[in-house]
Amino acid sequence: MQRKLTMRSLSLVVALVLTVGAAWAGQDSEEMLKGVQGDFSGKVYGVSVMAHANPFFWAEVLGVKEAVEPEGGIVLAPDPANDISTQVQQISDMIARGVDVIFVDPVDSEGIEPALIEAQREGIPVINIDSPVASPDLVACIIVSDNVDAGRQTGRTLCESIGGKGDIAIVNWSALKAVRDRTDGLKDVIKNEYPDVVISQDQDAYGIVENAQTITDTFMQANRDLKGIFAINDPTAQGVVAALQGANRTGQIAVVSVDDSQNGIEMIKDGQLLSTPVQQPREIGKMAVAVAKRIWSGLPHDKEIIIPVINITTENWREWDGKTY
Repeated sequence: MQRKLTMRSLSLVVALVLTVGAAWAGQDSEEMLKGVQGDFSGKVYGVSVMAHANPFFWAEVLGVKEAVEPEGGIVLAPDPANDISTQVQQISDMIARGVDVIFVDPVDSEGIEPALIEAQREGIPVINIDSPVASPDLVACIIVSDNVDAGRQTGRTLCESIGGKGDIAIVNWSALKAVRDRTDGLKDVIKNEYPDVVISQDQDAYGIVENAQTITDTFMQANRDLKGIFAINDPTAQGVVAALQGANRTGQIAVVSVDDSQNGIEMIKDGQLLSTPVQQPREIGKMAVAVAKRIWSGLPHDKEIIIPVINITTENWREWDGKTY
């Protein structure tokens, strides 16, 4: 289906020409809406996150719904269940249905490219949320948490907890750019501040609790001197904690995460987790809506929007208890 140059696609072209290339941070979605005018009722928003079973990704969808449904917007949000082929096909189906914009948190940063190319060909703006795509020229905007800083903050907590030396492991999901940014933050802290900390093991669990539990069991059996584990999100941390409990090693091996789910806070309260930086998935969804409205209004926006994070620890978790997702 080849589209003619409509006001929507013309607005996209104008907005991209006016867009500032530098990263933007500091304001919230309400600030981003300043100057936006128009009736957006009836707009159809396609939302494709990695998996609805993960509360972080579902919170992104909820953020979009909260922003658009009260004003008559329509949200299409099929669940790819962590399968990139399914995600690409579902986005193709959205395009065929004539969505006005697509928000995508890709299962695979490179594998999502066919869907992005198809959307660009059809004149539909794509706003990339949470995990950056490998080809940023194919999207109108990238909205992400500051994952490098999240990795630094929680990595620093982990390194301090083990006295600044010893073996740690990463339970990873290396296909995702957001996760690679987190581990880059950890590695930066180790290189520059804790050179006696060694990453001795690193394996992907793909954010799946059961995988993380099995991998952690293997790590512990292979390295009796393991002192800490960096879990790339809270579901991963749940699997790590379950393995430590099964081996009666809770408290012997320090665990940190990046996510800020209520589950993560509960693990901190129970003494199972040291830290999990605050991310704002609902705000990411709302910010994506605000950027879409700026595009339709012909207003400029930044190419990259970085949403800051705050480290939740054993010292400040009470401030966030019940206030995350």
